[in-house]
Amino acid sequence: MHFVKAKGILSAKNGMNLYRGCSHGCIYCDSRSNCYHMEHAFEDIEVKENAIELLKDALTRKRKKCMIGTGSMTDPYIPLEMKLGNVRSWYMNTASDSRSLPNPIES
Repeated sequence: MHFVKAKGILSAKNGMNLYRGCSHGCIYCDSRSNCYHMEHAFEDIEVKENAIELLKDALTRKRKKCMIGTGSMTDPYIPLEMKLGNVRSWYMNTASDSRSLPNPIES
């Protein structure tokens, strides 16, 4: 695992990846492809240390509500997530700013 400062967090179609790389090792995973230009071993998880701040900033600039997709390039619930809690932090921060999200604990 290593940490990086990301420049952005949302793609043009509102996709979000808090991590790059994965420890699951699925043989069918497209994210292992060289076309994504990962400069480290895929199993060495890259953690975007400023992802939550970038997301807060990106969402404040949105003009309309949108759906955010997570985990398109990496499973958002990798074992490391239990330790870091970035997905929960993202969800709770987003939910505190919007009444349209369900409470994950009650669902």
